[in-house]
Amino acid sequence: MNLSEALDAALPEIPRTRLSRKNPPRVDPDLIIREDVTDGEPIVSVYQRSTANLLRLKPTQWQLAQLFDGMRSYEEIAAAFEAETGIPLSPEEVRTFAENMDEGGFWYQNPQEKNIAMNEKLAAQRSRRAQSHSSFNVAHISFSAWDPDRYLTRLDEKVGKYVYNRWMVLAAVLLFLFEAVVFTAKWNVFGPDIPIYYDFSKKTFSDLVEFWLLLFAIGFVHESAHGLTCKHYGGEVHNMGLMFLYFTPCFFVDVTESWVSASRMQRMATIIAGIWVEMILCGAATIVWTNTQPGGWAHDFCYKLILLTGLAVVVINLNPLIKLDGYYLFAEWVRVPDLKERSTTFLTGWVQRHIFRLPVDVPVVSRRRAPLFFFYALASGLYSYLLLLVFIRFSYNVFSHWFAELALVPAALLGFVMFRSRLRSLRSFARDFYRTKIAAFRLTPSRAALAVALLALLFVPIVRERENAYFVIEPRETHQVHAGVPGKVVAVYVKEGDPVRSGQVIARLQSMNAASASEEAASLVASSQARVVNAELEHSGLGGALAAQQAARDSSATAREEGAHLAVVAPAAGVVATEDPQSLLNRDVTTGEPLLTIVDPTQLVARLFVPVSEMDRVRVGDSVSLQLPFQFSEIHGLLGTMEGSAVPLPAGVIANEGYKGIALPAFYTTRIPVEAKEGEVRPGLSGEAKIFGARHSLAYRLAILFANVVRTHFW
Repeated sequence: MNLSEALDAALPEIPRTRLSRKNPPRVDPDLIIREDVTDGEPIVSVYQRSTANLLRLKPTQWQLAQLFDGMRSYEEIAAAFEAETGIPLSPEEVRTFAENMDEGGFWYQNPQEKNIAMNEKLAAQRSRRAQSHSSFNVAHISFSAWDPDRYLTRLDEKVGKYVYNRWMVLAAVLLFLFEAVVFTAKWNVFGPDIPIYYDFSKKTFSDLVEFWLLLFAIGFVHESAHGLTCKHYGGEVHNMGLMFLYFTPCFFVDVTESWVSASRMQRMATIIAGIWVEMILCGAATIVWTNTQPGGWAHDFCYKLILLTGLAVVVINLNPLIKLDGYYLFAEWVRVPDLKERSTTFLTGWVQRHIFRLPVDVPVVSRRRAPLFFFYALASGLYSYLLLLVFIRFSYNVFSHWFAELALVPAALLGFVMFRSRLRSLRSFARDFYRTKIAAFRLTPSRAALAVALLALLFVPIVRERENAYFVIEPRETHQVHAGVPGKVVAVYVKEGDPVRSGQVIARLQSMNAASASEEAASLVASSQARVVNAELEHSGLGGALAAQQAARDSSATAREEGAHLAVVAPAAGVVATEDPQSLLNRDVTTGEPLLTIVDPTQLVARLFVPVSEMDRVRVGDSVSLQLPFQFSEIHGLLGTMEGSAVPLPAGVIANEGYKGIALPAFYTTRIPVEAKEGEVRPGLSGEAKIFGARHSLAYRLAILFANVVRTHFW
């Protein structure tokens, strides 16, 4: 039997009429009061320790509440209030005020009334549970553990006078400067290690145990710092425990009393105390890490402590878009309590009132605060939904290891559970919108014309397919000049961009083998001729001498041919396209090695690179527009037949993103003839292209998008 069941069984069913008050209630004598200013208006912050309620009342409301002493009647309270303030108030208005305050448990209750109130509270909780299938809130799950007030009181007595003085603050600031210097100098070490340390897929079981033990220990110290600061500045702390914020475990401590027991600067100190003590831990760990030898236990432990308490955690805690330390610090800085709730209520009310024209009340916000509320609600909402979507995507990746593509089912169910309250709110909004706008809708000629226009916009094929592609300008014909013989380049007569004609000598080689072969061939020719003369004089061996002479002549012809290859000539007219031909000087080359490239700049084509993902949306014959960089002109052509298989995009066509998670797709290629003015395009020019396909309606495109998603996940 849990506590609720025990109280429900023990508390008697006492009739309400028997315990109804004869006189109005009275103010709780244990209230903590603080006068403050919010949004430029004075308020009275009232904290009730017995219920942990923090109320913010207008000065006139607090003045009226103080008149409730349990003895005066409603008529006497109304008369006394009018006498003090000059504001007329009827007894019924006083009664309504008392009833409204009683709903929040504001008034003092004797023990018997507390029993009745507890019984009614439990009944209300049972009723809410019966109406709601689940009270589970994935965004905020908390488990209250213990009352730390006595522990924090002793801690403040021991260390409070040392911690909260200007010299300790100055020492901490110097320590933070030391941390900043080390982080800057060692960022090449810390930067890559931070994501690795938080990558749970690569941690062993012992690593996970160590990580969570460290996290819980640091979390306890973090929240103790909040509580100690609240206690030091006069507040009490009676609630501390564990919570899951978007499934991330963290400790919490209730320091609400600091909003009435401390000044604004003391409240900000209470908020920042957790990050402050983590930075001190990080600084101490940095000192040990920088002064110990690698490999030791202390060195390794302190490095992990740095990664766990350093820059990454500080940035996360200082994020003002979710309810962590940064949010409360920001709310206190702009002097707007409950900023997230108030801004969200304002934005949703404004949208429903001014965009959907629903009869809802928009909270009154000053012009000075309206932009803050609007942009904060928008940014905070988008960030919160992004966190939920990231978690759903993470769960899908985990489920996919066991269920493959069927992991979409549990991930979708998890998403439904997480967004159930949002879907319920959306359903209520849709119902109100239908009742207010749709059910009372009357068809008029102007509305009929608008409906026809919307249907035409949705179903008429007016949107032309526009697919992205890339292009590189290339010459239609490329002539590669190769080395005819092995040798050394001794002269280059052209530069990049120089025009050449067919047969022009553009470089020269030097070959010791060719020179010696030529000399040897000349010697063989001379000796073979002498042998023929001797054979003719002696009238014997003439046939052999003639054969030797022919062989010598063949060898000489070969030597001359090789010598001719020492002069490198242009095979066709064109322009030298090789970058820095002079770099070939004094290089040793082999037979067939490429030396220079000659292209015809008047005959160009555009090699078009079409992403694989867009191949099903383009057709041969579609119009293509090449957008020349740094020019207003475009080159138009028709899409040709794709060539071969998919290829990667050449380097330099687009800027390198540098993201490991963003990979370029493969591309299919085709060639488009280029007809442009001289000098407008040149080989090597690259840029973006647009392929204009058939016209389709918006409905068709949405259907194709949905079909692709289904096909990707199920087929």
